[in-house]
Amino acid sequence: MSSSDVAGHVTPLPATDDRSHDVPGVVATLEQLVESGALAPEQVRAIVSAATRLYVAASARAGHELPPLGPEVSTTDAVTLACALVRSQDLTPFEMAVWFSRGEQTR
Repeated sequence: MSSSDVAGHVTPLPATDDRSHDVPGVVATLEQLVESGALAPEQVRAIVSAATRLYVAASARAGHELPPLGPEVSTTDAVTLACALVRSQDLTPFEMAVWFSRGEQTR
């Protein structure tokens, strides 16, 4: 799914290897989509899936776990997403404890 498929009016990022993409613009567009509620569940899933792969790739490149969220995300929102991620992968709290102990937390 391209970024233009997500909301029907989002300009796709240029297909280049240039790393100077307009990240603040992308974030602003996502914030507008939050406010409008214009996305279907499958579109939200596509965005969360891409953001997850982006986070994992960036952490792998850095060689350590990166802080995934900023202070603008509430604890309730973070835990809601975390629980949904755990359920989506059919994980149990015990399995999460094993994975949790593997990672290092940076602050």
